[in-house]
Amino acid sequence: MNHCYLIGFVLAFLLVGTGCDSGTAPSLYDPDRSSLSDPTIDTVSPEGSALAGVDVVTINGSNFSTQPSDNLVYFGTDRGNVMEATSTQLRVLAPNNPLPELQLRMSVVGAENFSNSISYGLDPPFIEFGDVKDFESIFGIATDDTGNVFASIVEFGLPLGIFQITPEGERVEFVSSSFPWADLEFGSDNALYGVRNVRALFRVPSSGNNFEVFAVIPNATTQLVTIAIDSNNRIWAAGNNTEIYRIDSDKTIKSYSFDCDVRDLTLYRDFLYVAGTQGETTGIWRFPIDSNGDLGQAEIIIDLTSTGTIPHALAFSVDGHIYVGSDNVDPVLLISPNGDATALYPSILNQQVRKFAWGPEGYLYAAIPSIDASPSGVVRITTRKVGYRKFALLQK
Repeated sequence: MNHCYLIGFVLAFLLVGTGCDSGTAPSLYDPDRSSLSDPTIDTVSPEGSALAGVDVVTINGSNFSTQPSDNLVYFGTDRGNVMEATSTQLRVLAPNNPLPELQLRMSVVGAENFSNSISYGLDPPFIEFGDVKDFESIFGIATDDTGNVFASIVEFGLPLGIFQITPEGERVEFVSSSFPWADLEFGSDNALYGVRNVRALFRVPSSGNNFEVFAVIPNATTQLVTIAIDSNNRIWAAGNNTEIYRIDSDKTIKSYSFDCDVRDLTLYRDFLYVAGTQGETTGIWRFPIDSNGDLGQAEIIIDLTSTGTIPHALAFSVDGHIYVGSDNVDPVLLISPNGDATALYPSILNQQVRKFAWGPEGYLYAAIPSIDASPSGVVRITTRKVGYRKFALLQK
């Protein structure tokens, strides 16, 4: 009796359970939904390659989303930042991952497939140059017209001399010396001139191997830390002094009053530019140079006092842009001919700069000091501009 009751209860339960079946659960797939058309890439600018982390790449094609975030653009495995979007054009900041060859492709949210792929490259905005070791320090640098870099190198605190570094990065001793060179510059006579924080100017013949005292400033307290050489082979020299000096090719010395801690000099057209600190003012001054080679009245053209920027290096491009090397987080300040100032490659190049020297093909070489955990070295910066100094020499 009890067993019959139990069997009846189970059968009744099964019947009730079967009666409560609500059917198949609804599907998440919407058979009526239509996908967006797949995107297509037609052209990319700049063509072939762009600077990683710097250039905005323009992609032309079709079936793009007008909502920037819905366009997923990949440079290899890294996504670019889509800044602007229309249905036929995207403007994308390239990711900071230099690779010589990768596949550029994209997808659009709502489309089933990726676009076609285009072979593309991302070039480094700068590279470490010359195989400088962690235990070496770089002081003055200069370049010749064939693209060789000449650098004053100190190893474990002991000066080694001046080394020639070829464009391929190979090093060979040019001059042996027991002291570091604060600044180096080639003259139009193909000799290398240098200063080393004393009152003398030195000359190294084009063959290297040895150096000679070229001129001595009469004032025994003078310290020369920077030089610039014009197309007439007049050498301008300065430091933390009360005067700027002009040394002519016949070794005649002339002085011009300017009480300033001068860190660098450069020339552009008929002006001498000075980076330094005068009293409480830090900035960049310029002096007109007249037909007799004399300096006119100084004028400050860029006042950096309120920014806290300490300028250590100056360079001009042919079109009048000024490169200012400093100790800032973004160390290279680019100043346009109309005075607008922006950081060159912000958040990309972040090593302090002490000296500049122009090379061919728009390369600007920079001497990097040893700061905290960052070792000293030389970096080669791609600027896409022609250096004024090199241009002036090549046109002689």
